[in-house]
Amino acid sequence: MIPYLASEKIKIRHTFLNKLICLAPLVTMLLAFLLSKDYFQLSSYNWWYIFILPGMLSLSCVLLTERDKKMNNRAILSLPVSLKQVWISKVLLILGILICSCMIFFCGTQLSSLLLNKEYFRIIPMMNALLGSILLIFTFMWQIPICLFLGNKIGVFPTVLLNIAANGIFGVLFATESIWMISPYAYPSRLMIPILKILPNGLYAEPGSVTFTPELLSYHVILPGVVITVVLFLFFTYATAKWFEKQEAN
Repeated sequence: MIPYLASEKIKIRHTFLNKLICLAPLVTMLLAFLLSKDYFQLSSYNWWYIFILPGMLSLSCVLLTERDKKMNNRAILSLPVSLKQVWISKVLLILGILICSCMIFFCGTQLSSLLLNKEYFRIIPMMNALLGSILLIFTFMWQIPICLFLGNKIGVFPTVLLNIAANGIFGVLFATESIWMISPYAYPSRLMIPILKILPNGLYAEPGSVTFTPELLSYHVILPGVVITVVLFLFFTYATAKWFEKQEAN
């Protein structure tokens, strides 16, 4: 698997995708600083998992698929390699990008918050922010094989728009409802409520905020949210790998 991963990594060297790993979290923090200084962390995290991270993830997937798609995957199909392992290496590479971006975002927001600290500036505790960043990795990774598949099937812009819309709409509409489990797109927003104390609408999870109820602060949602998304990640990775393996006959 290591040679396959190394091959995929070479493809993105000196490309925009390689820069996107740092660019996405930095743009998020810059926007939060410029538009809402006193609520820097709240806005940073809320915009990160509602819009920017879904956009970065889907764009990373389609940019990677475009590298091979331009040649109708002939560069891969003509080689004596395991197509299943090629696909899995793509999934793992994007997973690595997701992990790196989330950790850069975590470090950046924590450092920036300390530099911007004021008496009335509310800071998310470091352990909560770290746990939140780790949970975002788990709750977003199931989308990787889906976005790679859609990137192959429908192209760049439809995939990016669909994924951002699904995360933005379902992440806000379902996350505070009792039926939140029916939509995995709502899991990141739902799990961030007890961890970061932030509602999907960008308000603090406290009495008086619109859509807030005390039940939203329960930590009991974390385990099922993580387990379900891990299972979905494994299932969609396996299913899409089997699909990609059949491309050899085309």
